[in-house]
Amino acid sequence: MVEDKLAGSEQQFENKSDKFLQIKKVIGGYTKSLGLNAGDIIIGLDGDLFVGDSEQFKDYFEIDEVEDDEHVAHEMVPILTIKREEVIFNVFCYKRIICKFEQIENPFPQPNEKLQQVLENAKSSELSEYLIYYDNKKNAHLLLRSKSLLAMVVPPFWFLNQRMPEAMLASILGGLATISVHWILGALYYAILCLYVGREQLNLAINFMSYKRLLYLQPIACSNEFEAQSTALAIDSELYFQRPVEGLVQNKKRRKKKKTPVGTGAIVS
Repeated sequence: MVEDKLAGSEQQFENKSDKFLQIKKVIGGYTKSLGLNAGDIIIGLDGDLFVGDSEQFKDYFEIDEVEDDEHVAHEMVPILTIKREEVIFNVFCYKRIICKFEQIENPFPQPNEKLQQVLENAKSSELSEYLIYYDNKKNAHLLLRSKSLLAMVVPPFWFLNQRMPEAMLASILGGLATISVHWILGALYYAILCLYVGREQLNLAINFMSYKRLLYLQPIACSNEFEAQSTALAIDSELYFQRPVEGLVQNKKRRKKKKTPVGTGAIVS
C-alpha cells in the first residue's frame, strides 16, 4: 500500500514545480506559541502539499481561520505540515500565522515516504493536540489538549491523573471541610468544583505546568501518545520521557558527575 501511495504521488511531486515557503523571521505572538522558528518550511496544509507565495498562504487562513477554542472540532482547524531540518510534523493552526517568508526550491524533488505518511496523518480524524513541556534537566512531559470526562465527574482523580497532587489534596480537604459543616454545603461545593474544573481544565493544567517551572516548547498534532513522544524526541533529541509509552526508544539519560569543591582534598603533610 505504501508503494502505491508513493507511486501515485510521483505525478503530484512532478507537478509541484512551484516554490515552497520558508520562514525567514517570526513576527506574530501566536506564531511563536506554535514553536515555529526561522528556517522552518511550510510543506503542507490539511494534508496536501502547499506551494505558492505568502499572499496565497494568507488568503487560505482568511477563509478557514477559526477561534482558538477547545470546543472547536479538530476537523475545522487547519493543519500545518512543517519541515524542520530532517523532522516533519503536523500542528493545529487556529489562527493565521504572521511571519516574513521567502520562497525556496522544492526540498523534496523525489517522493518521500516519511513526508507522505505525515501528510496522510494530517487528514486523520483521530488527531489530537499535545503540548510539549520540559524542565531544566530536559525531562519531557506531554499535555493532551482535550476535554476529559474525568475532570467533570471526579476532579480529584483528574488532578492525580494530571500529576497535580497538590491540587488533588486541596480539593479533598476542601470537600472534607464543607461536609463537616453540613452535607448540603459539601454537595454544593462538589458540584461547583466539577463545573469549574470541567470548564477550565486546560487552563488549570497549563498553569500547573508553570507552577512546576516547566518550559513550554510547542504543540504537535498526533494520533496517539506514542507518536507524540516519538515526534517530540525527533524535534529535540535531548528530551527524555521519564514515563515513556511502551515501545518508545530514547537515549539513556546521562548523569552529570558532581564536581568536587576546590579545597576539599586531603592535606598531605
